[in-house]
Amino acid sequence: MKAFIKALEGLTRRLNQVAVILSSVLVFFMMVLTFVDVTGRYFIRPVLGGHELTYLALAVLVCLGFGSVQLEKGHIAIGVIIDRLSPRVQAAFDAITYLVMVIVLSLMTWQTVVFANRTQTAVSGELGLPIYVFVYICAIGIALYALTTLLDLFRSLMKVVNPADES
Repeated sequence: MKAFIKALEGLTRRLNQVAVILSSVLVFFMMVLTFVDVTGRYFIRPVLGGHELTYLALAVLVCLGFGSVQLEKGHIAIGVIIDRLSPRVQAAFDAITYLVMVIVLSLMTWQTVVFANRTQTAVSGELGLPIYVFVYICAIGIALYALTTLLDLFRSLMKVVNPADES
């Protein structure tokens, strides 16, 4: 089981690194676009579809970032009561939480793909960009979040089964 978790961790880290790189490129693109759009209003004219590109890029950016934040434990966690329990009981609560999260995130991924399939013909307002492409990328980001949470579920289960083993 440890070998499986290590392999899953390596895969998850690599996939999330790609997502972080893409997200970083999107942030840079959004900064440049916003700068050119705002300065263009005063000199020539604003960028056609600037708002549209920004909100589509932002949706993709947020979805691709979830898995990386989960991997680094960057989400807010308040453990007023849980922190007072033994490590094994804490791991059991974590496992239950991660199981619920994996189920919900899997359903979200599935429904996001269903939505993308339904929007095959939908295009954005100004530029006529196909919406489904951005929705599929968001589904990939949510699936990465689910995969990362699944890794955390396995780690928590290992702590429940063998609390002395911290690997």
